[in-house]
Amino acid sequence: MAKVSIIVPVYNAEKTLVRCLESIVGQTYLDREIILVNDGSTDNSQAICEEFGRKWQEICLITQKNAGPASARNTGIDNATGKYIAFIDADDYAETTMIEAMVHVAEANRAEMVICGYYQELSGNVCEHKFAYDPGLYEGEHARKIGIDLISDVSDTRIPPYSWVRMVLRSVLEHPKMRYPAGMVRSEDYYFYVQLHFRINRLYLLTDQPLYHYMEVNESITHRYVKEYWKSVKEIYLGLKEKLPEQSDIRARLDIMLIQRSLIALNNSSRYRDKKVFKREITEITKDRLLNSVIKKMPLSEGIRQFGTYYILMRTRVYFLVFGRYLIKYYKHNV
Repeated sequence: MAKVSIIVPVYNAEKTLVRCLESIVGQTYLDREIILVNDGSTDNSQAICEEFGRKWQEICLITQKNAGPASARNTGIDNATGKYIAFIDADDYAETTMIEAMVHVAEANRAEMVICGYYQELSGNVCEHKFAYDPGLYEGEHARKIGIDLISDVSDTRIPPYSWVRMVLRSVLEHPKMRYPAGMVRSEDYYFYVQLHFRINRLYLLTDQPLYHYMEVNESITHRYVKEYWKSVKEIYLGLKEKLPEQSDIRARLDIMLIQRSLIALNNSSRYRDKKVFKREITEITKDRLLNSVIKKMPLSEGIRQFGTYYILMRTRVYFLVFGRYLIKYYKHNV
């Protein structure tokens, strides 16, 4: 059997942690270690972890000062001894057959990464995520295409960039060493896995088996203000531009991603209550030199197809109309 390291970052998760840990210790696959990284929780999470640790010998509890989910995952990776690494978030839970099913296809197909299907749960409503890709093994250029799609795919049937839907061969993270970007404001999963997909030659999609339960909350970037979001977007864009292969199809996808996320950044700014800060951020985004250079070099037909009116207004520098659109949103969000 191939040992699996199951890593669980924990931060103030006392309300959901028992359900999460019960789903892990109840896994049908037994060659495992369970690494709980308590990232400076101030609630009862530590005590819950300790209680489970007393009952289950395969649990390893690591406690650290709060440093964010990226740092917690890195701590887990650094202490992992399994052939494979899987992540489960403390808010979520897994089907008891999840690890067994993923290991089975990984071993049978010599896959370096396995991606499983999942359920999304919001306010009691459960929906199985549908994928645009068929289940099975993807090798070489077929695996590479999925990595390219991942850069800018925001469709309802996309493969998400999240840690918890993947099991990875641990050695892939070591030669050369690769870890999550500690300190990144948002999208550290995205930044990490876009790069990792370009290391993968054998990818298995177990997308016909929903094995994970993702508990969606209304506190995402689309529902609340995130400080310095646009700064983080540019950091991701420039970082990936430096680290990914210098090829035209990859560069085009990165440009699309930057424009996509500029729209998210504008909406994010419209949620801030201070009108002066809102105005400053909207101006900063719309007049950003990097964003405008990307918009200018994008072929006109492609820009219109992807972004419609927004692209036209930005390309012709009619910034006041973009500002007006988000001023209306500002009043809607803050009235």
